[in-house]
Amino acid sequence: MTAASLTLFPLLAGPARPARVSAIVSGAVYLEIDPVTDETEGYRPGAVVALLDPAAVQLPIGLTLPPGVADLLPVSVDGDPVSHGPIVFGHGAVSMAGTRLPVLRWWNPTVPKQVMPPPAPELLPTALLDQLLEAAAEPLAEGLDLLRSGDTEKAFEALLGTGPGLTPAGDDALVGALAALAAWAPRSTAHRLLADGVAGADGRTTAISAALLRSAVAGAVVPQLIRFVGALSTGDPAAIRPALEEVLPVGASSGAAMAAGAVAQLTNLIQGPGRRRVAIDATGPISALY
Repeated sequence: MTAASLTLFPLLAGPARPARVSAIVSGAVYLEIDPVTDETEGYRPGAVVALLDPAAVQLPIGLTLPPGVADLLPVSVDGDPVSHGPIVFGHGAVSMAGTRLPVLRWWNPTVPKQVMPPPAPELLPTALLDQLLEAAAEPLAEGLDLLRSGDTEKAFEALLGTGPGLTPAGDDALVGALAALAAWAPRSTAHRLLADGVAGADGRTTAISAALLRSAVAGAVVPQLIRFVGALSTGDPAAIRPALEEVLPVGASSGAAMAAGAVAQLTNLIQGPGRRRVAIDATGPISALY
């Protein structure tokens, strides 16, 4: 059964539009729909959609294909994508190689609003953020420290596009920060500043990562991150531990970077104006969380 993120509903409900393959990775084929080339404005990327393997992480820009359709998917030949005929997206389905795959199920990728967790020292030990930093990537340290201190604009500049791959780790950290803000402070200045930055991100990071950032501005992220943010909101180490263990394996380093961004942003929210400051134990072991 073909399933899709609700963020794709406007595209799928609209008229049929041709799509081209922009990237092929393990478990996903990325499409660009309606790219625009203008003589005065140049190239502007269209909507980005991920065709996902049934076992792949449910991306907020994703459409999960049913088992047994691998032969319909484009393949990579000498690094170049090769399709088995036109790919058409719209009228409630994706069509490949002459086969129409209607979307019959939907998932909601939106972060629910959460209650701010209690400002307890044991909730956010520095050791947790240090562990996440080590698991993510060293260049994120500056940007995460800026997020934690509340310097949102500088944090965005330090993180955007930082790291290799289709979704740089710095962008993943920003997705985590946006998930935290969607949960606890969707109308905050920090959210507005990050949203403004993402609006101008095209050309400064990959098209795929820019699409995921735009989804995160709207509060749409992967389900593992949604559950991690929800667990943080409980303030209960027994809930946080399994949620952290679930989000960490997402991607090569994406899960760790997203979790680090969420924790850094939450730390700032707890320590911000009007909240009791948290005395964080910089020497506490990660086991203190458990």
